[in-house]
Amino acid sequence: MRRILFSLLSAVLVCGVVQGYVLFLDAPEDIRAGVPLMVNGTTTFPVGTQFDIVLYKLQFTAPEELARRMIIVDDSKEFDATFTTTGLQAGRYKVEIQFLEEPGSKLGSDSVTLKQVEIIDRSGEIILTAPLDQTLGQALLIEGYIPKIGVATITLKISGPDGFSLPPQNIRTTTRPGGTDGYFSYSIPLELPGNYYVEIYDREGFMATMKYSIERPVPAASGQSGSEIPAVTPISTPGLPFPLAGMAAGLVIATAFGVRKRNR
Repeated sequence: MRRILFSLLSAVLVCGVVQGYVLFLDAPEDIRAGVPLMVNGTTTFPVGTQFDIVLYKLQFTAPEELARRMIIVDDSKEFDATFTTTGLQAGRYKVEIQFLEEPGSKLGSDSVTLKQVEIIDRSGEIILTAPLDQTLGQALLIEGYIPKIGVATITLKISGPDGFSLPPQNIRTTTRPGGTDGYFSYSIPLELPGNYYVEIYDREGFMATMKYSIERPVPAASGQSGSEIPAVTPISTPGLPFPLAGMAAGLVIATAFGVRKRNR
């Protein structure tokens, strides 16, 4: 019996050594450009084990490293990391775990250490014809067109300051004679200034998030109107009161006129 128990225990220990420590990495399959990429996972590696999670851009040549986050295993045996996607182009990326030293047989075969992620950015497919900076008191105007979409239904999800949000709004695009571009226009009255975000979806899913900045109108400047004529200050002869100066000027002119007349 003891031999049997010893054999079973030995088999368990051998299996444990062969399987090694387990590490699971998880990440979303796709994400919108600009939304933080959140990665998480669990492991059975001992507390204090250190490794990096690296974000790469996949391309025809060797993958390009974009960022890395250091992970130190704690008592929870759980870990997470966040990567910014602002400014990243649409395409395929991957997040991968890298150890400072090759774990070798310590890493179990059931581990998942790599995940591919697709970043979606279709903002270039939308042409806006209304400004992104608008004035409070006027309706927020969301206007533009989507090339070659034709007559279709798009969905707008609008949110703003102080918890402002609207239920998804379904908008029907229209075309112009002889064209296939789908034009859309939607307006809503606003009461608060601030930043408003409009998510646009079509039949293929998410397209882009547009940021509109709404400001209070600038108050009109107070003061004299342009039709008012400023007062003119009379010019007087220095050293003499204004009435006397006028009389003196008249005598000078009269004397000059008399001299000219006698000379004729």
